[in-house]
Amino acid sequence: MEEQEPTPPKAGQDEATERPPTSNKIGSQSRNITYHKTQSDYALPNDSIEIARLEDQASALVAMMHDQVIHAPLQNPHLLIDVGCGTGTVSCYLGANYPDAQVYGIDLSPVPARPKPSNVHFIEGEIRALLSQDERLSLSSADFIFSRLLVLGMSDWPGYVRAMASLLRSGGWVEMQEFALDLFLHGQYCSGEWGWLQALHKAGEKRGWDFRAGKHVSGYMKQAGLVDVQTIEYRIPMGTWAVGSRPETRKIGEHAVREYGPLYYHAIPKLLDGMGYSPAEIEGFQNECVKDLAEQEGKEAGYWVTIGRKP
Repeated sequence: MEEQEPTPPKAGQDEATERPPTSNKIGSQSRNITYHKTQSDYALPNDSIEIARLEDQASALVAMMHDQVIHAPLQNPHLLIDVGCGTGTVSCYLGANYPDAQVYGIDLSPVPARPKPSNVHFIEGEIRALLSQDERLSLSSADFIFSRLLVLGMSDWPGYVRAMASLLRSGGWVEMQEFALDLFLHGQYCSGEWGWLQALHKAGEKRGWDFRAGKHVSGYMKQAGLVDVQTIEYRIPMGTWAVGSRPETRKIGEHAVREYGPLYYHAIPKLLDGMGYSPAEIEGFQNECVKDLAEQEGKEAGYWVTIGRKP
């Protein structure tokens, strides 16, 4: 399938054995990587370096969004679910802000120990498998479902959104915050010739991944029967060049230029496994991604926040 030039952005756990650590090198640093104990498609690690990165990214994204963690208009919710909760940051935010509600944070691996409100509980597993296994997650019961950045771990977006719609009660809201893996330079699509990124998109087409999910979630929500679907588009600068006009982007710009090159460097071998590339080609893609994701004035990526309500 030929790549379509994108529109520029606006202002259940199974019994699989744990994968062995993977050693990757970037610059002068090596890293022994461990992954979630699951056969899920999620491509990012669960080691201490990734946990620290997730914490930093969470605070940077909230700063970019003018300290607005969630966008759905909640009113007296009773059951809130945070899918792919990672370190539990959003779960704890929901628990603190809605103390009379029950909050479940769900992730493939155990959530790192942290202080949390008494109404927050963590569940280990894959959300769609848990729907048929865990009585706490009954159909038509949730007032709010939140997920963020599942783009590197979801192989069936339409099915996932339908499952979340079935979990919502009538009038309940879902909110999904996602990237689309395309970059822009001064508003013009600039990543169409990046070999490593096009290889990822081709792998996604073969395996059912949607690496442009951020742009497509609104369509998936409408297909699932949700209404009042709304999308807000944010822009993540690669570096701090936008701080003068958008001071709220400082933290996410610093995070992006520091972390996203290494992030994809380490993810590329796993994402392209079985695609027929030689070790030399994989290494070439890794080195290219670090170069392409370096700081450059005018370079940015889109971040989409989409909400929808069950009628």
